[in-house]
Amino acid sequence: MVHAYGSTHQQPSRHVDTLFAPPKHTGVTYPIQSVAIDWERLIATRPFVLGTVNTMPGYLLKPEVLTLLDVEKHPSYRLILDLMWSTGGRISEILAVTPASFCREGKDFGVVFKPTKDGPGRPSNQALLRRPRRYVPIIDEVLIDRIESYLRAGTFRPNERIFPVVRQTVNRHISKLIEDVGGAPFHISAHTFRHSFAIHLLLHGRPLSYVAQVLGHKSVDSSEIYTKVLTIDGGNFLRGVDFH
Repeated sequence: MVHAYGSTHQQPSRHVDTLFAPPKHTGVTYPIQSVAIDWERLIATRPFVLGTVNTMPGYLLKPEVLTLLDVEKHPSYRLILDLMWSTGGRISEILAVTPASFCREGKDFGVVFKPTKDGPGRPSNQALLRRPRRYVPIIDEVLIDRIESYLRAGTFRPNERIFPVVRQTVNRHISKLIEDVGGAPFHISAHTFRHSFAIHLLLHGRPLSYVAQVLGHKSVDSSEIYTKVLTIDGGNFLRGVDFH
């Protein structure tokens, strides 16, 4: 209401000071914080997955990867395996990292992968320059401590490669490691850890679009093959979903 002399009626307070206040905690968290995974069942069904799904790559599951990490005692190869498993990086990307590749902003820590020439039909230098760099967060404090300790002990220059080996050497080392633990029913190479990382994210309910993003795929179509690990065992996939 506007009075004749121009004064206005005082409006009730709208508490604008709370506009950007943190929302009250509702007890619901996202993304999914924990899942119950039947590793024995997934290991048992893997031969069926690999034998029936065309172009399905070989993959390891968490208990198997942890066994390999525990057996590996060489600090450089231990860190290479852990980075492949925890970031999904291509072996060419992992071997190209330098101390400057790792960054910490406050509580956030991660690695930036530069585009590399890898695989058949290798792109030109001009094509590589057009590819964006890819940031992958690392949240495991044990791994972060291992990375920082490795960098301090190595006294590397900021842009010096911290793993002065080639892909073939890493793959030979992985083959020897697999022999040391009794062998495997399918071929395991450095790229197996990248496949295993992708499947591990999907097993924990992470969206396919995020998996494609963190792997550096241009389209989710390139990542969709990994969903077969979830859907091929239909009975178990629907377990716990109640309809009545």
